[in-house]
Amino acid sequence: MSMEERRHFVRLDTRLEINYSVLPSGGSQHSSTKNISKGGICLFAEQPMVPGTRLQVAMILPGREQPVNFTADVVWCEQYEVISKTERRRSVELGVQFVEISPQDQDAVMQHIILRLQPIGR
Repeated sequence: MSMEERRHFVRLDTRLEINYSVLPSGGSQHSSTKNISKGGICLFAEQPMVPGTRLQVAMILPGREQPVNFTADVVWCEQYEVISKTERRRSVELGVQFVEISPQDQDAVMQHIILRLQPIGR
């Protein structure tokens, strides 16, 4: 998948809390998003995953009691080392696209993106 295809939707850089598990029966991991779009999210993961891996995700949107729940497929995976004065650690980012998400949850994601992309002071 080319960079152009990956950037098909407007993306909002935002750290949202998520819990995800690898289907059919992986254990739940706590993490956060790097960015979100109408079509999916980029998240920080514990382990690299191959494209096509299916995840179950619960994502917390600010001001909304119920998490947004969806299944998503991994589209791409990037690994890199984060090196600071005190540590070296591996970081994994996954790009995932929504597979099953309710219309209400999809609307909630869009509202969140639209509200935060509004120019300030109009």
